[in-house]
Parts: sequence; structure tokens; C-alpha cells
Amino acid sequence: MSLIKWRGNDMWPDFNFDFNLPALSNMFARPRIDITESETEVTATAELPGVDKKDIEINVHGDVLEIKGQTSKETERKNQSYYLNERYYGSFERRIGLPTEVDSERTTAKFENGILTIIMPKLHPDKPKGRKIDIQ
Repeated sequence: MSLIKWRGNDMWPDFNFDFNLPALSNMFARPRIDITESETEVTATAELPGVDKKDIEINVHGDVLEIKGQTSKETERKNQSYYLNERYYGSFERRIGLPTEVDSERTTAKFENGILTIIMPKLHPDKPKGRKIDIQ
């Protein structure tokens, strides 16, 4: 039998551990949200199964969308133990930067079958998103 000489930290090659932590943290964010943009509006669609419409609060400020809410257990289970408990109970809150400023006065929302859809008209739909800067 032969022994392998200990090389300390040289055992592992230099890996580039460039973790994208914001992307990783969004994987567990609740509620899960899709944001789409058209010429005239920004639409947010959020999954909120098991949430009552009265327990949802939506705020829009400039180019930030905020969704708050709460879920609660339906009944207290006595004399039972859980085999698997994955459902989430409690409050949640998401703040999402939007691609452009939206008109909060004309923003509408509907909640159907656990899906929240928020339609936010753009404040300045014709305003260019940026411009090329010439170097002098």
C-alpha cells in the first residue's frame, strides 16, 4: 500500500467560485413574479396560491413595484405530526425595480385563481431608454 503525500491547500485546483448570490436568493423569493414589458405598459404576474385577495397590498412608486401579503394556516392540527411540511405560512414582501417609470394612477390589478396580474401603463412610453454618448 502506498500513501499519498498531503499537499495542504494544493489538493484543490483554483476554482473560480463566482457565485451569483442575488440570482440564488431570488430562487427562494416569494411570491414568484414574471415581469413583461410592451411599448405602452409593464405587466407583473405573481403566483399567490392560498392567499386571500383581502390579504394582498400592492404599491407602485415611480419605477418600483411592491407586493405585500400574508398567508395563514387554515386549521390547527392537534394530535398530529407532520411527515412533510413544505407549505409557507406568514407574511411576505417583494420590491422589484421596473424597467421604466409607470403611472400609478392608471395601474390596475386583478386576482384570479391564485394569480395576481398587475398592469402598469408607462409614464413616458415615447421617451427613449438611453442614448449613445460620443467621446470627445
